[in-house]
Amino acid sequence: MTVKIPMSIRFFILFVVLLVACYAALAYGSVNYSFSLLWEGFVQGTHVKEIASLTELRIPRIFAAILIGAALGVSGTIMQAITRNPLADPGLLGVSAGAKLALSMVIAFLPSLAFPTKMGVAFLGAALGTLLVLAISQTGNLFKVVLAGAAISAFLLAISNAISLLSKTSKELTMWTSGGLAGVTGHEVILLAPVLLLAILVSFFFARQIGILTMSDEVAAGLGVATGRIRFFLFTLVAVLTGVSVSVIGEIAFVGLLVPHFARFIAGTSYRMLLPMSALVGAVFLVISDLFSRVIAAPFEVPIIAILSVVGLPFFVFIVRKGLKA
Repeated sequence: MTVKIPMSIRFFILFVVLLVACYAALAYGSVNYSFSLLWEGFVQGTHVKEIASLTELRIPRIFAAILIGAALGVSGTIMQAITRNPLADPGLLGVSAGAKLALSMVIAFLPSLAFPTKMGVAFLGAALGTLLVLAISQTGNLFKVVLAGAAISAFLLAISNAISLLSKTSKELTMWTSGGLAGVTGHEVILLAPVLLLAILVSFFFARQIGILTMSDEVAAGLGVATGRIRFFLFTLVAVLTGVSVSVIGEIAFVGLLVPHFARFIAGTSYRMLLPMSALVGAVFLVISDLFSRVIAAPFEVPIIAILSVVGLPFFVFIVRKGLKA
């Protein structure tokens, strides 16, 4: 006899896991801080130097990981639903590569652009990558969209690398491309937070339509869903979530691929529950991944993309072999 855990309890447990992960990310890294020091510093106002360092460096990094993890988790869930493809992921379908191309052009030709403008440029690049993939893969075939995404990603990455070489900005591009939250500032978090939170909340209101789009277009149309317009709007939403995230963390893969499957295992297939669960799982996943990138070889950092690849690549192969459904 199996005991069914109420959905509210599942959310609560995962929220507690997120709080524990945030505490660990705050306390551990190149320098470790005890609980007593953190308590005395934040509550009693002592240890001013240490608390100032945490406020400037680690706290913005933790909030950025929460926001970007949630954004990539939700965008991956939406992408898998509307393409009916368990392999769909913004990093695998040209979205991240489009954002990288746009930002490589900014680094090469307009390095002094303000961060809000870079966010907008990254969104336009992500939208370009998405539109190119959709234009090439006009089909419902399970793997053709992924093949088109791989081709477009390779093409866009080749252009961005050529631009960086010709403009002699390859070092700057490589530092950004390695993917990571080092150097994220509180100002950047304040700017990206309203954009990502609004986009995530908007996606929740489209949970019913997203669920219907997992069926055939004929069934969706019969249920009153304007498939073309809804799909275009949702792809735009994915471009916003991914483009803004990439502008901060760099090109990063596997989060949007892994998180929806973990969230589906916890919350089931109802998108009314699956979308917020994807946001929560994504936040936990990226906070923990960023923590590992800081502590494995402390005081040095391992690129977070390496941590994600170690987990993501075997899972990608598992999905291909088992043929899991979106």
